[in-house]
Amino acid sequence: MTALAPGQIGVRRRPLLISSVAFLRVLAGLCLAWPLSALIAQSGVGLRPGGDRALFESGGYLLLEVVRLRGAELEAVARGLVPLLALGLLLTAACNAALLVGLNEQGRLAPRELLSRASARLPRLVVLGGGTALGQLLLIIAGAIAVSALPSSLAQPVTTSCAELALWLVVALAASALGGLSDIAKASLVRHDSRLADGLARAFKCLRHLPFRATFGWLPYAAAFGALALLSAELTELVDVSRPGAWRVAAVFALHQLVVLTSVTARAAWYARALRLVATDV
Repeated sequence: MTALAPGQIGVRRRPLLISSVAFLRVLAGLCLAWPLSALIAQSGVGLRPGGDRALFESGGYLLLEVVRLRGAELEAVARGLVPLLALGLLLTAACNAALLVGLNEQGRLAPRELLSRASARLPRLVVLGGGTALGQLLLIIAGAIAVSALPSSLAQPVTTSCAELALWLVVALAASALGGLSDIAKASLVRHDSRLADGLARAFKCLRHLPFRATFGWLPYAAAFGALALLSAELTELVDVSRPGAWRVAAVFALHQLVVLTSVTARAAWYARALRLVATDV
């Protein structure tokens, strides 16, 4: 396969790939959620007309009771899900690699060739993703230390709270920028099939020339996804699956799948933009 020209890179060329990744995400989510949901349903919550909504009513009192009464079983299930969670994270990295490769290449994508090309780049992407997560964790720890070191004033509690909020906002922006720059480096690794050091060098080159696009170019897609997620939450509340009617369950299920599909599409759109940024020297 041959790499596309920058102007040809876009999500509309790969609807089947995006749909397949969304399906895998739904399947992985079900595998993670099913044991916990089954255990909670056995506690009697599943017999209530409102379903698991009751867990979060009245300040979450029922949720605390479930944790108190079945805490040992929940802990055992959680420990058993750790390997599955690790496998899910690896699957996420593999799906991201497949999206990047699929968006970068032209022509019909044979599944075997796509998986082969994605798996060849997967180790570098996993290392880069792990390093990014570690960097973001260090930023959060540094932020927590800085917040605890801020002088507190009982006479001016609003000023103290605003200072803490501003500091956490700076940490959040720094962590988000690091994530965006990491995605630029991932796009470079796939686009140029380069070593990790070369991918990072090209990402920093993009940062020097186009700082906002390299760090926060994902914002429009995240905003669109966030708006749809909020709208879906409101519609789910209006449909109210606690009331009779199978159509309510079907409608909420369809809404949830639409949110998952939109999240994958938004990520693919950002990856396409990242690939365009690193496609040529800036």
